[in-house]
Amino acid sequence: MSNFVYRVSALAMAIALNSSGALAANDLALEEILVTAEKRESSLQDTPISILAFSSERLERFGISDLGDIAGLAPNVTITPFPNSRSSLVVFMRGVGNNDSQSTQDPAVGIYLDGVYVARSIGLTSDVADLERIEVLRGPQGTLYGRNTTGGAINLITAKPGEEFAISQQFSAGNRDYWRSLSKIESGKVGGFSAKLSYLESGHDGWVENTGEGKNFGEEEKQAGRAAVRWDLSERVSIDYAYDFSEIDGPQHYYQTTSSTGNAIPANEQRSDTGSWDGGVTPSHTEISGHSFIVSIDTGWGELKSISGYRELAEDIVQNYGGGLPGFKIGVDIEQDQLSQEFQFVGESGENWRYVAGLYYFKEHGSELETDTVPVLIPDPNPLLPPTLLTVTLEDRQIYSTSEAYAAYGQLTWSPAMFAHRLDVTLGGRYTVDKREARKDSAVYFTGGEQSDSETWSNFNPSLTLDYNWTDELSTFAKVVTAYKSGGYNVRSTEDGFTPPFDEEHMVSYEFGVKSSWLNNRVSVNASVFRAEYEDMQLQQITNNATIFLTDVFNVGEAQIDGFEIDVMAVLMRGLTMQLSYGYTDADFIEYIDQRGASPTQGENVANQAEMPYAPEHNYTLGLDYERAVGSVSSPMMLNASIDYQWTDERYGTAFNDDMSGFFLDDYGLVNARLALSDISLGRLGLEVALWGRNLDDQEYKVHSISLGAYQAGYFGEPKSYGMDIRLSF
Repeated sequence: MSNFVYRVSALAMAIALNSSGALAANDLALEEILVTAEKRESSLQDTPISILAFSSERLERFGISDLGDIAGLAPNVTITPFPNSRSSLVVFMRGVGNNDSQSTQDPAVGIYLDGVYVARSIGLTSDVADLERIEVLRGPQGTLYGRNTTGGAINLITAKPGEEFAISQQFSAGNRDYWRSLSKIESGKVGGFSAKLSYLESGHDGWVENTGEGKNFGEEEKQAGRAAVRWDLSERVSIDYAYDFSEIDGPQHYYQTTSSTGNAIPANEQRSDTGSWDGGVTPSHTEISGHSFIVSIDTGWGELKSISGYRELAEDIVQNYGGGLPGFKIGVDIEQDQLSQEFQFVGESGENWRYVAGLYYFKEHGSELETDTVPVLIPDPNPLLPPTLLTVTLEDRQIYSTSEAYAAYGQLTWSPAMFAHRLDVTLGGRYTVDKREARKDSAVYFTGGEQSDSETWSNFNPSLTLDYNWTDELSTFAKVVTAYKSGGYNVRSTEDGFTPPFDEEHMVSYEFGVKSSWLNNRVSVNASVFRAEYEDMQLQQITNNATIFLTDVFNVGEAQIDGFEIDVMAVLMRGLTMQLSYGYTDADFIEYIDQRGASPTQGENVANQAEMPYAPEHNYTLGLDYERAVGSVSSPMMLNASIDYQWTDERYGTAFNDDMSGFFLDDYGLVNARLALSDISLGRLGLEVALWGRNLDDQEYKVHSISLGAYQAGYFGEPKSYGMDIRLSF
């Protein structure tokens, strides 16, 4: 497959070079992409951030329905399932992230839905009923987005109500009994009021047949809906309210045994098509809902915006890691709710000054009840009799937590007239106060009974960006950004790991980037090189290899991450567009203090033995998109064909462990394609028909791997999938 990609790349570039004259004659150009990464609408080419943006059209063509689907399309972004929750995702960017989902720790990549921060990774696999755009902001975004963006930020932006009445209905069907229904209705603008309703349902049978009791592994049913209303009170005042919900039902994915010590458990390194769990399959259930209320006022000096958000989730899950035999099993019941309020002021003064300022408040409550069990064989005194199988409780833990944050931020951009407004100097800063309380109890490990503690952290993070427009088609930027991530508590650990809390993490990032357009905007080339230096880096260490859930986060020391990103889009010929994105990451520990109590290297610097988790050295995506009008002049239709190839390098799922191989993931590449015919006229109705396929060459690849002492288990990604979409619109 790699040879195929190289041939396609060479052919594409050859076409681009040899047809530049023809392109000029045809007056072809790339479509301008607008983003809101800096809290104001601007062209992607004018935004001094390493950013990828996916429009609703691109999301549809790539078959993106939830956040996990963009993993292969955004180099230097790694998104994998969290092992014990089918609805959770582990998000890393430029080698930085957090591979846990507990409410006493913060992620390093912030996820935002219409400007509202989504605190937990639970529910990130939920379909968003009506996405308009996804923005991936690589690198720290602490000034405008906060303490939980040391790696970067991802903005999920939903479609707003339109001014025209419209109805659409999409039906999808595919192999493994996949189905999906998406309904949308818009009221159009009536006076100053407009509304939009979206509702979707989907389901499939999973790709591992359950030969035991219960449904197939990975089988799921999803529901999601969104209601959005907009009220323009005047030309200067508008109110937006939105409610969204999603539900996910189905058993967990199948973790098959991939290797074992002394053949204790039958193992298979290839993807299994069948499996079973001892005791059958237990279904899981996840519910997420949220409200947002946004008031926008044009003051004449700028736009004043109030963003209020409330979100809540509940999840009941069971996961077995026995690989078909009695094995390690967990059950978790989670509840969480969050409230946020942001006041934001965005404006400008002539051509010389632009400014953003804001106040932010956030509060979160969380609870978690977890029970971990493992089977133990007890030999019978009589050697002629079989051993007795007992279920031993490893952990029976209750966790309660509260997080509260206050922040004030500002960013000022000066564009001096002496440089013909080609130079932008941006100073920014954010002051944050974080308070966290945690309480936990365990019937197994906590001999002293319930434990509780609280801690407060505060920090000021400045930033400086220089952006110079050499021409209308070429600009460069250089930036120095500081960021921090608040401390927290270890609640998945033994009694000794709870207090004191681990401390905050600090980092400084240096970045130089280029934004450019060529051949009359037929080619865009954006690139950036970066270095991130971390102090008191927070990293999860596995304190007991017999269960992945006896883990602690420690401030392990210092790390340095260097890297490079390039994103290319080019109109190769009329109707044919190429997208190429590549990311390189060189992540190294400068100091890594091993703090595992049972480790022979406890207290020692083991930086030369440790690997940065979820940091593949190379990853890229290559896509070709072809579009042309077909049919008669009086009744034209649009034909679209797209194909993309996504490749990611090998990587580890943990930094340092006695058995690193248990967490190792091989490199893999996926081929996806879509063929669509749209604008088919059926009287007053419009019809679109599309055929699609994912992982067309049926690659076998692991998306998650864990070590459980005597054996390793892995979860394999989706095999070849294909289907059809039919959409009617009015």
